[in-house]
Amino acid sequence: MSPGTRRLLRPAWLLSHVLVAGLLVVTANLGFWQLSRLDARRAYNAVVAARADEPVLTLATALGILGDGGTPEDLRHVRVVVSGTWADGQVYLANRSMDGVPGVHVVSLLLINGVQPGVGVVVDRGFVHRGLYMEGTPGSWAPRSGEVEVGGSLDVSRTGERGSGVEVDRIDLDALAERWGTDLAPMWIRAAGDGPAGIPVAAPVVALGDGSHLSYAAQWFIFTLIGLGGYPLVLLRLARRDPALALAP
Repeated sequence: MSPGTRRLLRPAWLLSHVLVAGLLVVTANLGFWQLSRLDARRAYNAVVAARADEPVLTLATALGILGDGGTPEDLRHVRVVVSGTWADGQVYLANRSMDGVPGVHVVSLLLINGVQPGVGVVVDRGFVHRGLYMEGTPGSWAPRSGEVEVGGSLDVSRTGERGSGVEVDRIDLDALAERWGTDLAPMWIRAAGDGPAGIPVAAPVVALGDGSHLSYAAQWFIFTLIGLGGYPLVLLRLARRDPALALAP
């Protein structure tokens, strides 16, 4: 064994080898993790696309499915229609954007008529750009008076609401029920658009693309290949060098 090779077996170098090997395992696993996320996103997109082609249900029918043992995930993105009257309750989902324009989503309370009187359903009525919102003229996106029919797709609640005043970061049905003092349906509706003059603008259900998971996976695998090829080359060059002219690590 050459002196250069023996030098690479010293404790400091052995620790270096272990650290590099561990790093390569991490980067490879991160690449596979991104691929698994890509598969999950494609599966999710397929569900969203399929449910968009299903017949529209009444909200009462959808809630009946929940009562028969269904789960909110079974109904996520299912299209529904419901009749009711808009109440005064309204909050805004902050830090939203559409086509690169910042703004908010207008979230209103619809009191259901007929099937479950006195029960409300939360409706994300859509996007208002930040400039218009900051002007403080809510009449521009005020809901219609009287009985209305609202169509859209169902979505699930997220707990842990944060925010200030009427600006919140998520639709938390428990928090909104407490804020508005009314019973709420167990899912909320993303409206297909109901405002006069197109305000609020209907928000898309979800961007049905692959996202950046594939490019991220490729980056992690490239880092892994660089380490697999580059580190042994560095060691080979060090092993061939004259130990008297090289500094030990």
